[in-house]
Amino acid sequence: MSTVDKMLIKGIRSFDPENRNVITFFKPLTLIVGPNGAGKTTIIECLKLSCTGELPPNARSGHSFIHDPKVAGETETKGQIKLRFKTAAGKDVVCIRSFQLTQKASKMEYKAIESVLQTINPHTGEKVCLSYRCADMDREIPALMGVSKAILENVIFVHQDEANWPLQDSSTLKKKFDDIFSATRYTKALEVIKKLHKDQAQEIKTLKLKLEHLETLKNAAYKLRESIAQDQQKTESLKNQIQDLEKNIDNLDAKIHNAEGTLKDLRKLEDQKSTKIAERSTLFKEQQKQYQNLMEENEDTDEELMEWKTKFDERIMLLENKIQKLESNKEKLNSESSGYRGKLDQYIEEIGKLQRDAENLVLLKVERDSAIQQLYARLNLGSLPNSPFSDEVALNLTNQIQVRLMELDKDLDEKKKSNEMKLKTALDCYMGANDRWNSAEAQRKAKLEIKNSILKRLEEKKIDRDSLDHQISEVNLSRLDEREKNMQIEMDRKKKLLDERNFDANIQQKQHEVYAIDQKIKVLSRERDIISRDAEDRMKLSMNKRELENKITQHKKIINEYKDKIRGVLKGRLPPDKDLKKEITQALR
Repeated sequence: MSTVDKMLIKGIRSFDPENRNVITFFKPLTLIVGPNGAGKTTIIECLKLSCTGELPPNARSGHSFIHDPKVAGETETKGQIKLRFKTAAGKDVVCIRSFQLTQKASKMEYKAIESVLQTINPHTGEKVCLSYRCADMDREIPALMGVSKAILENVIFVHQDEANWPLQDSSTLKKKFDDIFSATRYTKALEVIKKLHKDQAQEIKTLKLKLEHLETLKNAAYKLRESIAQDQQKTESLKNQIQDLEKNIDNLDAKIHNAEGTLKDLRKLEDQKSTKIAERSTLFKEQQKQYQNLMEENEDTDEELMEWKTKFDERIMLLENKIQKLESNKEKLNSESSGYRGKLDQYIEEIGKLQRDAENLVLLKVERDSAIQQLYARLNLGSLPNSPFSDEVALNLTNQIQVRLMELDKDLDEKKKSNEMKLKTALDCYMGANDRWNSAEAQRKAKLEIKNSILKRLEEKKIDRDSLDHQISEVNLSRLDEREKNMQIEMDRKKKLLDERNFDANIQQKQHEVYAIDQKIKVLSRERDIISRDAEDRMKLSMNKRELENKITQHKKIINEYKDKIRGVLKGRLPPDKDLKKEITQALR
């Protein structure tokens, strides 16, 4: 149980703002006694304000609740309420609320300046603040005390001006009792439950739609994944082809470089050949000149001439050897150049093939880039770099798409699990409802069988009644009357005989027989009256039914005759029979 220990009041109503007034509450009862204006009501108001945060009535928004600055001779006064209480769990809690009232030029201004809810840590002994906000304190203090705010306001700390609330009108009294007994919470909880049920049904519908959408996305993702896998296989094969082509291109570049070197050597050899031919022609001309000059006399000796001739022959032999070597080299170079030309043509053809493959690769890259852009736009993966993409960028983008697809798969699995759980709960609810429906259907069938048995019994009773009616109709009442008279005469005669003979036993027996006959006669007369009344009622009912049918047929004939006019009055509309008169009178007005 929660208890109030102490309360400090300063600067509230008649309490001086300079002095601290501490009030100790004793157990089990504390009586507060004092003259008028001493502050008894102020103590209750301070208890209510510190626990609920509600100002007392006639406080003028706090202006008359705080000590008046004019009375204190100041421009502003500060008030404080400090309450120490034990919670329902036996824990000490201190509530501090501070206020300020300032005298302006034309008006006074009230303001709540501090609100603190403190407790003591049992392990360290330090003060711990639970809350600084007024709204939180107004909600937490009743919870700590274990009492609702309505009970604190209207029962425990009720003000004397509001103590007559049980005598107010029924609507406010109902509201007060609902707040005290938390009935509004129950109705609100029911409304919230209904709203949640409706929201959950709507959410189930939206989730089903989302599930269908996600399934379509999943199928599209699977297709995209297959296309991406195929594209990746194609890209890998194309990469391998590109690498092979690049290697071939490098080999061809090396061969072309070698061929160019050999061509340069051949050109150099051809230049040397041309120079040698020119030298040979010059030498041949010099030789001819020398042969021509040989006709002249030479003063050299024969030995010198022979030496010169041998030298000349040797030189000619050397030159011829050189010429043969150069011609052989020329033939080799020509054969090599023809081979290199053939290889060059082959390389040119291979370069053309590689260029076509490169163009096809560029087209595949463009298709890959467009597919990546479409996937990014469809999956909302953010912005993309400018195309064309490099191989690293394309690989990163495909990795991002795969990550997004994995996330979509995980999300889809989670949605499936949640939907399976919801479907399971819904199925459980459906099975429970189905069981209830089956039990209700069984009860209905049992009641229907009882009803059918009752109807059968009613039909049997009707058949019995009809047979009795027939029997009664066949009975001749005049004969009964004559029979009754005869029996009366016979009875009188028997009475006389009995009077003469004094047979008491026979008299009693005959009296019983007479009484039974009288009872039968009364029952038969009652049944006759009832049958006659029922026959009259049936006749009246049949006549009324006929009149009603005649009236209905006449009414239908009249409506069919004036149908076009009614539609003209009511702008082409023909209302039902029950609203026809009302709408025609409104249209005629």
